[in-house]
Amino acid sequence: MKNIILTISLIVVGAFGANIVISETSAAACPDGKIMTLKPWYDRLLDDNCNIKSPGNDTNAQANFIWKIVLNIIEDLLQVVGYATTGYIMYGGFLMMTSVGSPDKAAHARKTILSAVVGLIVTLLSIAIVNLISSTIGL
Repeated sequence: MKNIILTISLIVVGAFGANIVISETSAAACPDGKIMTLKPWYDRLLDDNCNIKSPGNDTNAQANFIWKIVLNIIEDLLQVVGYATTGYIMYGGFLMMTSVGSPDKAAHARKTILSAVVGLIVTLLSIAIVNLISSTIGL
């Protein structure tokens, strides 16, 4: 079990490290700040000088500013959930391969895969709803 945890930790650290070392050079003045596919909380809130814009004095402008931040964070959390469910699908496949013909273990593996697929579908629908709300209110 310790070897599995160590291997997963090294994969995650290596993925983040590779993303930082091999970063894309952007033609824009401001870097996008993404880590893997997760965008920063301040996405779409920067001005031309790479500073966070002022929310303004208008109530609607302040509400839009806050909603942009909230929707960015929600979308990132949903992406992390999507990654976790994908990991559970792979884990269920591993359980299926190692069941060695045992019907109980194979049933447990099928249940794990089915639950993870349902979770992945719910996550994808949630991301679609967040993007729909974001585009509907003009963020």
